[in-house]
Amino acid sequence: MINVVKEQKGNSLLVRLTGSIEESVNFEQIIGLTSPELIVNCRDVPRINSVGVKAWIKYFQSLQAKNIKLHFIECSTAIVEQINLISNFIPEGCVESIYVPFSCATCKSELVGLFKTDDLKKLEFKLPPLKCTKCSGQASFDDIPEEYFSFLMR
Repeated sequence: MINVVKEQKGNSLLVRLTGSIEESVNFEQIIGLTSPELIVNCRDVPRINSVGVKAWIKYFQSLQAKNIKLHFIECSTAIVEQINLISNFIPEGCVESIYVPFSCATCKSELVGLFKTDDLKKLEFKLPPLKCTKCSGQASFDDIPEEYFSFLMR
């Protein structure tokens, strides 16, 4: 089940999505009318099923057709997976930041790092190691760059 927190910031509406996006989701009902600019924070979306994907695409394509400027920030790894799998999941150029999976070589912990998509492109998708939050060891990127960042390489 998805929860939404909305915050108006001038001409922009910031929407924070929390929870799984499943068959019960009705974006028109939970987000409603929006400003000329919509910022969607997807940090706390751990899962999205196929019915949720269809509802997502339908809603955000309808906003795009109304010339609403869309920004997606702090996209969880679940959202990044969908962006890579489904070409029209998010309009091109609207993803501003994503979470990237890392794994600690020392304690085997999994963690995520937040990166701006522009910075990832500048780094040519070669990410520096992160400091593990549990043991202070070195955590390295834990996926295949050509797959995880494929939507940015298109």
